[in-house]
Amino acid sequence: MTDPAPASARDLAKAPGSAWRVLVVEDDVLIRTDIEGTLDDGGFAVVGAPTDLKSAMTFVETRSRLIDCALIDVDLGGHSCRPLVAAMEKLRIPYLLVTAHSEDTVRDMGYTGPVVEKPFTARELSACLSNLVSRKPQEA
Repeated sequence: MTDPAPASARDLAKAPGSAWRVLVVEDDVLIRTDIEGTLDDGGFAVVGAPTDLKSAMTFVETRSRLIDCALIDVDLGGHSCRPLVAAMEKLRIPYLLVTAHSEDTVRDMGYTGPVVEKPFTARELSACLSNLVSRKPQEA
């Protein structure tokens, strides 16, 4: 018996016609483009794709209501994503850490959020993201 395919945004409870809105924070253009394509194929909507910590913080501070969840690169051009993670936690926006480090290394850095290690497949990313958004409470 094969494992069922991970749920897409279309399969998760949300208002009809609406997609899960994802903030993608990744400084590598090739990886970011690949992530955006995977999200689009899965029925998710990318609401922003800042490439550095400052732009990401500004986006979250000014447009947090547009974000259902986020994919955040742990290392943004040599800067830690820690301030961004803290902002997401304060706003109760679920996030997935995307990293080239092992999960153990990320834990040793003090991060506690869910992790997907690069390189990852579209299927792995979709499964992680589906798990993430399925835990987010629905808005009334």
